[in-house]
Amino acid sequence: MPMQRGVGGPLYQQLKETLERQIDSGELQPGDMLPSLRALCRVHGVSSITVRRALQELVAEGRLQSQQGVGTFVTGRARQARVALLTFGFHEQAWRRNSSIFGDLVAGAATIAWEQEALFSLVRVDPGRPTRAFLQSVLEERFFDGLLIRILPDITEDDLQPALSAGIPYVVIKRYIPGRPINCVVVDDAEAACSATRHLLHRGYRRIAFICPLGSIVGRDRHLGYQRALAEAGLPYDPQLVQPVTDWFEESGSRALRTLLSLPRPPQAVFAAGDQLAIGVYRAAAELGLRIPQDLAVAGYDDLPAAASLQPPLTTVRTSYYDFGARATALLLDLIAGRVAPPQRVVLDAPLIVRSSCGEAVNG
Repeated sequence: MPMQRGVGGPLYQQLKETLERQIDSGELQPGDMLPSLRALCRVHGVSSITVRRALQELVAEGRLQSQQGVGTFVTGRARQARVALLTFGFHEQAWRRNSSIFGDLVAGAATIAWEQEALFSLVRVDPGRPTRAFLQSVLEERFFDGLLIRILPDITEDDLQPALSAGIPYVVIKRYIPGRPINCVVVDDAEAACSATRHLLHRGYRRIAFICPLGSIVGRDRHLGYQRALAEAGLPYDPQLVQPVTDWFEESGSRALRTLLSLPRPPQAVFAAGDQLAIGVYRAAAELGLRIPQDLAVAGYDDLPAAASLQPPLTTVRTSYYDFGARATALLLDLIAGRVAPPQRVVLDAPLIVRSSCGEAVNG
């Protein structure tokens, strides 16, 4: 069937996909020899340059094997799936300060890709580039069979529209769209935050402060969990005890604690909904001469490597970025292979790791 210029992508890509379908359907069997270059040009209505490029890519991917002076044959090996981890919205500072987190995420994704013989790429997208526009450009290139999407701000249906329209498998990591089923791997942030707040309540604390950015769905869900635990305990919600910071870094945690301690009735405990924020709370407490947990109980979220090394070790919600990468990649490869049907939502465990930063409450 002749290829159509301007419809369905470049002509060489159309021819390549046609040959792939013939191989995958069994129309072309392992060991079969393809028609001659001239015959392929005639049947598909394309130039010899177009045919050569399509064949070269299929040879490079292991779908075909070329023997000089003999011909081009179908190999017995299936083409490796090509997956990419795309990160959106992360500035250079965020990459440097979260190197261990990104390292774990990439390690989890790359390990599963290697185990399943898939080709894995990491693409850090310029923070100023719109998500939708970049996804559209990636899909037009047709270089990947599936996409892992890690985005800092909330993701919207408009952001995902290119992937949804193209029908390409994708998995969003740590984000979801309320009311819209999508392929994603998440934790139940609301329930995990509720668990951390309950722990402080069970220790006897009643004035519990909350420090967290509320600009993303992750922060809002953690805030919801904090509120839920207070409501369960019959305690009123005090907006003065909530410090909505602008980022997840230590400096924000330090500033937030100083603001909280200036209240007429300062908190007995702080739930910093990110371990870097909690580290900032520790630093400010030390500078102000406060002891943890004797003068101030602290709980965190993420269980970064530093959490267990703090003095005292930090009670925190454990999330594994390695597991995020691994489970998301496993799901993506299942979607590519057709082993599961979209949409798929995977919820990872996020247990509370109890250490000694919460102690026992004092009266007051």
